[in-house]
Amino acid sequence: MDTQKNLKFYEITRIIDLFTEKNWPIDEINKSSLYNRFLQRYQHFNTEGRTLFLKLSQCYQKISLSEYQELIIQLMEQAVEKYYTAGQDVWVYPIKKFEHLSDIKSADLVAYLCKTVQTQYSDRLYKKKFRIINSLQDLEQKKQKLYKKPLLLLDDFIGSGKYVCDVVQELFDAGISKENIVICTLYLSEAGNKQLTESGYSVEYLELVSCSLQKLSPQEQNVLQTIENSLGVSKEFHFGYGESATLITLLRTPNNSLPMFWFDKGRSHSAPFPR
Repeated sequence: MDTQKNLKFYEITRIIDLFTEKNWPIDEINKSSLYNRFLQRYQHFNTEGRTLFLKLSQCYQKISLSEYQELIIQLMEQAVEKYYTAGQDVWVYPIKKFEHLSDIKSADLVAYLCKTVQTQYSDRLYKKKFRIINSLQDLEQKKQKLYKKPLLLLDDFIGSGKYVCDVVQELFDAGISKENIVICTLYLSEAGNKQLTESGYSVEYLELVSCSLQKLSPQEQNVLQTIENSLGVSKEFHFGYGESATLITLLRTPNNSLPMFWFDKGRSHSAPFPR
């Protein structure tokens, strides 16, 4: 393949070993495959950059769609056990601002998964009725039913925490009490956790996603910054949005992850985990 012609044998071997360890597909045929994108991005870097790219790739998480259902069940079991009494319905609100009402976001899918048949196979969930509130207008109509009851704000990932705080403010403006709100997410960045905790919100999550900068020496951070400059990453997204520096891809890649993995200027199809 053209994507391999400029690489040494030992480099290709290291990348194949990485893909095998991470259980990522090795597709040499499709030019836009994860494997070929990874090779293209790898070749963009100098020796220091390549070493750093492989080091960070070892820590990278790629969450597949097939994993979502079991993860959502675990999160709902966790929230129900902590915040609900017997006989209470579970009210779920996708984390989505009013201005994005017409957009389809990952929060919509995650909320819908609460209503699938798989929840009926959980001893802690099968007696619960999950009710999805799809919009602020829907919320206004059902506000009386929610009086002094938990409202789960749900998404698959929370990065800096700014977006969810904006959504919570919309709920405040609609008359929902802070004490009734529980923010739930499958994965939560350290930056987001700090933001939400300091704001005094109730938060439930399955996994805390660390800031990758903690794993890097000052010299490696300088290399990373040089890489981002060479890719044309804007200042807003240096080290990921809010400098979250996460290493994760879910249904989509959050902009909080390091841009070396998702930034794709001009649709060059060289980003391993595009947004």
